[in-house]
Amino acid sequence: KPHKTPTNIQLLNPPARSHAIQNHKYCINRIVGCDKKMSLFHSNRIVELLWLILMFATVYYYNKKVERDEPLPSIRIMPATLAIEDGIGRSLEMGKPVHATLGSDGAPLTNQFVSTTIAALALMKHTCKIAAQYGVRTIIHLSSQGESIPLLEGVVKEAYIEAGRPEAFHRGDMHYYGWLTAAFAPGVYESFARDGVGMLLHAGHIITYEFPVLEAARIHNGITIGGTPRWTASYIFAMACDHMFLGEDLLAAGAQVGKNKMLMSGLASEEIWKFITLGLIVLGVVLTAVGFDFASLLLR
Repeated sequence: KPHKTPTNIQLLNPPARSHAIQNHKYCINRIVGCDKKMSLFHSNRIVELLWLILMFATVYYYNKKVERDEPLPSIRIMPATLAIEDGIGRSLEMGKPVHATLGSDGAPLTNQFVSTTIAALALMKHTCKIAAQYGVRTIIHLSSQGESIPLLEGVVKEAYIEAGRPEAFHRGDMHYYGWLTAAFAPGVYESFARDGVGMLLHAGHIITYEFPVLEAARIHNGITIGGTPRWTASYIFAMACDHMFLGEDLLAAGAQVGKNKMLMSGLASEEIWKFITLGLIVLGVVLTAVGFDFASLLLR
């Protein structure tokens, strides 16, 4: 007889093999949705399906309001947004430039963080425009993504044009350091030490090792304003920023200063479902405390 190589399950002892086979059957049944036959809908996922449909309906409703140019819910003014103009005025008084960056890898254009890039670019444009009106030099520290450089340059140029001072734009004030923080951070340090820093705007898709850049600005007596929607990196801004965009505040501030109605419509639908989710959590805790199996109801 030909030799057959035993499978991983066959190599297990009888009790472990039986348990592995049961787990395998359970996983297959969860995928198929029925023990005996295929099904178009998973009977244990009806609540999730209804939830998804309602979420799409909310997004569609607000998108239609944008198309019809109807008013959208207002966004409160973030304290960090107001601090930008104060920081620029401080830079003017000190005779030092304003620095702005999206981080060493903070300008992705092809993944799930594009919305963060759009919001951060709106804040950068807002900063450059006010600085140009005040006559304050702005130094842009470019992100490592080379494909984003034309976009960043175009945004900064547009800000100077809208401020009525296109001649104040200098391509030499846009610094590129190469890939990742190993090159980015020392280059920014050198700019702080050589040119000085009155204010640093550091916002976008930030990773955790951007902390030294923020701390270097504080060492050189600059105020720091920044934030990221990424919860894994928010703590560095809480430690190192004078004014912080906490989580989704960055998206809201970007939509507000950029007057981007599509972003504002997305935020409006998101807020509705955020409060619904929080309400369900509170309701679930209360019902579970009195003995009602609320989780099983949602998973039917």
